[in-house]
Amino acid sequence: MRKWLLAGSMVALVLVGLFCLLLPGEKGIECQVISEKKAQSIEQRLSPASDFAPFHLLFAGEKLAYDSAGKTFFLPLSLQDSMWENGQITADDGVSVFFTEDFTKRDKCSLIKDNYAIPFYAVRGQSYEICYLKLTGLPMLSFAGTDLVTESGEVLYELALYDTGGKTDWVTRCLTTSRLRGNTSLSYEKKSLRLNLKKQKKDGSITKENKNLLGLREDDDWILNSLYADDTRLRDKLALDLWQETGAYDNPYGKNFGVTGEYVEVCINDSYAGLYLLTYPVDRKQLGMEAVSAQISSGEEIVERIYKKKYTAAWKQSDFTGPLADPAMPDFRGGFFLKGDTVLGDLTEWEPLARMAACMEADDASFAETLPKITDLGNLVDNWLFFQAIGGFDNENKNVYYVARRKDGDYFGYFVPWDLNISFGAVYADNAYYCEETLREIETPVRFEPGMRAVSLNAGGAAGLAAETWEKWRTDVFSTEHVLDRAQKLHDRLTASGAMAREQQRWPDGNATEDISLLKTFISERLAFVDRYVESFLE
Repeated sequence: MRKWLLAGSMVALVLVGLFCLLLPGEKGIECQVISEKKAQSIEQRLSPASDFAPFHLLFAGEKLAYDSAGKTFFLPLSLQDSMWENGQITADDGVSVFFTEDFTKRDKCSLIKDNYAIPFYAVRGQSYEICYLKLTGLPMLSFAGTDLVTESGEVLYELALYDTGGKTDWVTRCLTTSRLRGNTSLSYEKKSLRLNLKKQKKDGSITKENKNLLGLREDDDWILNSLYADDTRLRDKLALDLWQETGAYDNPYGKNFGVTGEYVEVCINDSYAGLYLLTYPVDRKQLGMEAVSAQISSGEEIVERIYKKKYTAAWKQSDFTGPLADPAMPDFRGGFFLKGDTVLGDLTEWEPLARMAACMEADDASFAETLPKITDLGNLVDNWLFFQAIGGFDNENKNVYYVARRKDGDYFGYFVPWDLNISFGAVYADNAYYCEETLREIETPVRFEPGMRAVSLNAGGAAGLAAETWEKWRTDVFSTEHVLDRAQKLHDRLTASGAMAREQQRWPDGNATEDISLLKTFISERLAFVDRYVESFLE
């Protein structure tokens, strides 16, 4: 019996061994590594080429992003896994690549965090060039100009987005147009950009192309936020993420009345451009609305519209009922821009804002009675509370969307916050960044109207709703521990990825810092102030 058991065990052992041999091997990163002696031989036998013809470094067959000034290629890898990704490093255009050290035997996460430039020889024929490979823990986005143009004359770029981890389908490629975006931010040396993804059809024509970038959404319209004003580079994303967990879905449509974003590092025309936040606009697709042209064509009497408040202006009914301040801008009134694919140029387009302005200009009793009839009170309180919690002073009377939807045969309004980098202790300042860090505003209320007036007058029970909502938020998303933890994790990600070090190198006058102590102090003290402030409305 023992002999049979022994024989069975041996057979099982052999089968397990064969099974393991047949499994795909975990080879990690494969590259040619040469000794110091062979490196010296390359320099002795071959000529250094000052005009070495351009080539692409490839990982797992994919061309990597490149910075020509530093002769540096970038490979995004996962910070969540200490194991090296699988893939071979090669080059095209007849170039052979030789590394002088086997970097894969070192700690991956340390190499990424240290922003270490791994040197290698690129050899073609009788000449060589010394180049570098940098590992990053963030996705890379690269685009370079082509000879193609759209019908309107816009240059088309070849775009590549590299996700971290080097797994299947980790690179997304398409065409894109690019243009500058922003207002005061246009004065920064580091610019924010608007991207519109394109593709070329078989007949040569250019059309839009929807792509799902980093799981954010599938669309053709994207934004690269330069994050230049905020020295920590994390306030905008921190605030966006917190809104996602609080007020973004507090609406009857089940839609995201907000946006999300992911950090990326960017190369433009083979030049490293730094750290950006990849995000997208607040638009009808995000809010689940039909195009204005489609609503008009179908005969809708109440046409749902989106208004973007870009400039500070008090609520005045005359701004939305009288003549245009500038006849050449039919899409602009009272600080708001009318969004959508159709601008009629008549007053009917501005009726929702005219009603809100009339409500704001009315006496207190009329305001309290009218407001709940024209605007979602829960959404309004959410926005007011959110701006108090983050210290969003740049959102007091601008940087907000007003969305007019249909309800009971009339217009009904919702607010959506945007542009949240002036927050958590950052305030407007008259300097090169239009921003500075300070603790002096910790106990200053954010006067977001009409939310402030609604809570002050307890319109429709707004004060009680604010207290109830804030109590719920404080036990979860806006607990001091949670907000501090979110800020610390974002900071850790930027530093651990090496991106913050590269941002500081690329933009030495960009005010970027790894010190988030003031931000953390503001969070702790601000949330305690909001506790007292909300309570005061119930006294």
